[in-house]
Amino acid sequence: MLHGNSGKWFVKKYPNQSRFIMQETLVRRLVQQNFPHVLPFHPIHQTEILIFEGEPIGLAMWLETSDVISYGNARDRMDVLYVLKKFHAITGNFQGKWLENLPRYKWLKKWKKRLNQFERNIPFLQTFIQPYYLYTYLDWGKHAVTHIEALKIKEKPSCITHGDVAHHNFLRGTDGRIYLIDFDLMALSSPLMDDLQFCNRILPYIDWSLNEIKQMGAYHLYLEQPLFYLGLLYPTDIFREWNRFLREDYAYKQRAWDYLVQLTIGQFPQRMQFSQEVNQEINRLMHP
Repeated sequence: MLHGNSGKWFVKKYPNQSRFIMQETLVRRLVQQNFPHVLPFHPIHQTEILIFEGEPIGLAMWLETSDVISYGNARDRMDVLYVLKKFHAITGNFQGKWLENLPRYKWLKKWKKRLNQFERNIPFLQTFIQPYYLYTYLDWGKHAVTHIEALKIKEKPSCITHGDVAHHNFLRGTDGRIYLIDFDLMALSSPLMDDLQFCNRILPYIDWSLNEIKQMGAYHLYLEQPLFYLGLLYPTDIFREWNRFLREDYAYKQRAWDYLVQLTIGQFPQRMQFSQEVNQEINRLMHP
């Protein structure tokens, strides 16, 4: 944190100048569109590049926060989803040459890569988890990817996606308002990608209830789209977390172990029921 004449500012390092400029431009455009859920950067950035120890730094307005966001809290879930959908709606109307510099999120390529890595890791993971669980998750992932490829979808970006809708990227200010932070993974994509990721984040807290997802107003437009259900079937959290588990050091493995066992085995009965319900919807829409 930095104290100045104009108040308190949060200081963050960025890997390169272009990455910072993209994020500063996005936040500035959002503020211009009266989107009140971001923290503006210091005005100095409009005239100067700030470098510290050879890397660009950004100064964002400091926020006094209240309670930490929890996806176990129904109000937090609804408030976060409201802000996320507002973000998609506004960025979907953005125009200008600056958008050409944004990365495009190749989601299917990433899903296949993550799936293939998990399959290669299974011989090592069998040391920790019974093969039945690992191969069940693998089957769900393969089933999802195979059917997505059969849909022959053209990946046409329609907005800017945030890319990481974990609870820690949303802050509630003392004014009660939700603020969206950390746009490191921003990309041109479909809002469905953030929406699926949000589902995956909240499902463990709502007992893997497909019905509860369906009742959320923001998801009504997806209820007749097979891609939505195929995205729900793909166990992205399992693949992501176990692939990371093998990459990390022993200290991380110790810290993550209990969480991973709960994720993989503790929630398995609910996930099995969920996958069956999702498959019913896939069959209804793809094989009427």
